[in-house]
Amino acid sequence: MRPATLVIMALALGALAGFDHIVHDRNLDVKGVGVLACSRCHVEAKGKLVGKPGHATCFTSACHGSPPVAPKRGAKLAVGDNAKLCAACHADALLQKPYAGRLPARYPPYTDEQDFNISFGHKQHAAGACTQCHDLRAKPAKPATHARCLGCHDGSGAQGHAAAMANCTTCHPRAVGNPQPPELASVRDSVTAVFSHAKHGTRSAAGKDCNTCHAPIRNTDDTELPRPKQQDCATSGCHDGKAAFATTASCTRCHDKAPDRFEVKRPTARFRHAGEHADAIKNHTCNACHAVTPRGEIQIAGHAACTECHAKDFGERSPTICGACHNATEPWRKLVADRALPERTEFGATLDHDKHKFTCTNCHRLRTASAQLRTPRGHASCIGKGCHENKAGPAPRFETCDGCHRFGLASERENARLFASWSVRRAFDHDKHVRTPDNKELACIACHVQLSGKLLEIATPKKPACLPCHDDGKAAFKLTGTTCARCHTTEERPK
Repeated sequence: MRPATLVIMALALGALAGFDHIVHDRNLDVKGVGVLACSRCHVEAKGKLVGKPGHATCFTSACHGSPPVAPKRGAKLAVGDNAKLCAACHADALLQKPYAGRLPARYPPYTDEQDFNISFGHKQHAAGACTQCHDLRAKPAKPATHARCLGCHDGSGAQGHAAAMANCTTCHPRAVGNPQPPELASVRDSVTAVFSHAKHGTRSAAGKDCNTCHAPIRNTDDTELPRPKQQDCATSGCHDGKAAFATTASCTRCHDKAPDRFEVKRPTARFRHAGEHADAIKNHTCNACHAVTPRGEIQIAGHAACTECHAKDFGERSPTICGACHNATEPWRKLVADRALPERTEFGATLDHDKHKFTCTNCHRLRTASAQLRTPRGHASCIGKGCHENKAGPAPRFETCDGCHRFGLASERENARLFASWSVRRAFDHDKHVRTPDNKELACIACHVQLSGKLLEIATPKKPACLPCHDDGKAAFKLTGTTCARCHTTEERPK
């Protein structure tokens, strides 16, 4: 935040070409004279510096003696010991030339570094309205120097009014180098290219109050002013997804270009319901994050599902959660949700086969890299005439997830079967057992004779179920002898 008028103020009190206020004051201190008041040389009227110091200001008996006498036209100037003094206002090249009847003073422009800065504390001025100093128009007019301060700094003594501006050093401390007025902190992920104060000052009641976004500025007198954060934009009545697009949904509408430097370690961990989300699973229903279509399809959770817990992370420069779903984290890029779902579900379904008297392959028909005869993802097997729906059909409804699903049930069932005593699950291939040795179709219930009860309690086929094929070593290898390891692997059970 560097209004042009603040720069003008600093320049108005800055050095002349060659004149250095700080060195001048130092020399006076050395001589025991003391620092001169600004009004000793500069005339102030209604907040403006009127005119410019002339010879009468510098050449007095108390300062630099008698004023110089102009020579005849064409004669050389006799500056002598006053060469440095004259060069404070007049170009040195002109001082070396014959007198031409006029010797212009360089006031302005200025060539030396500024001798003064502007010291403005927003906290000290918190009682005033922001628009007393800041013009919200797209192309604000440039008021005269100090014009915005006169309303308060008039020396009237009225309540809330401050001292007159004749005491310059109250606001303009001495400075060297390249002094800066109060300004916003360095731009990092800038939205300034597309942001318009004019639009935000008229579109909503909240937008007309600068404090809606810039409240922290009122609480500091520092030179570096805090910038608004993403959380300031996401307040109710602003970019909350209702009054205006949500900050978590349309990043590129504001972040249109990359900053000069952007270094962030991209998170790569896939989202898991287990671990740090375990408490959320216990305290929230599934449809708090996942919407369910009328056909029972579970929708992928959007950003809104994450903001309750991770609102702060959406505004961080180095977010930690984006990589759970997206290919990148930078808000000016088109972020694609490209993290595929895990092959194995973290949940598991409870199903009573006695209530589902259908052909097994109605549900068990998929083969994947890690599973045989898996049921399709979603509720494709559960939809049909007289079956489950979202709002009708037999209970449980699709929107009542915990009617069928339980967290961790699938892994429990997998471990129970895979590492059961004498398990043949690792070596068994259903594809090789769908038909009998004489090429007849083999029904699932020929082996799975007991399907009643909870899924975890359903018994795996016992050895007698294999005898019709593995009985004499002719149709298939015998179950007795030295071939046990062909089915019974030696995998260790989990600890």
